[in-house]
Amino acid sequence: MNAAETVTENSSTTASAVYRVLIVDDEQPMQLLASTIVEKLGYDSATAASGEEAVQAYRKAAEENQPFSAVVMDLALPGGISGLEATIAIKQIDSSARVIVSSGYLEQNARSAALEHGFAGILPKPYTADRLASELRYVLSR
Repeated sequence: MNAAETVTENSSTTASAVYRVLIVDDEQPMQLLASTIVEKLGYDSATAASGEEAVQAYRKAAEENQPFSAVVMDLALPGGISGLEATIAIKQIDSSARVIVSSGYLEQNARSAALEHGFAGILPKPYTADRLASELRYVLSR
């Protein structure tokens, strides 16, 4: 099985889902939490546990003309490529990709530095459902 096949797709319960969000985190509880929040917002979600899976899922979605509207990217991914490297690769696939950086090592005032590195938003961990919803709405409205 290749990495793209391990990406988990979840559909929201509403038929009017317009946005697709890729959640990249090596911790399954964080994936589940984030995708539950995303789906309650009425969006579709998919999860990936590594940078490689994220890049492959993003590429496949773009090729199938079902691109992701946003990516929530954990920076601290073990082994393989990092969250930053995965973001760079995703930006090579789609220069307008909207990637929200997520990490326990961020401060809220790091937004300007994150934006300078090509991230569309910042989501310090641990985050609440309201914080994730707010950041997604902000990024998707731009």
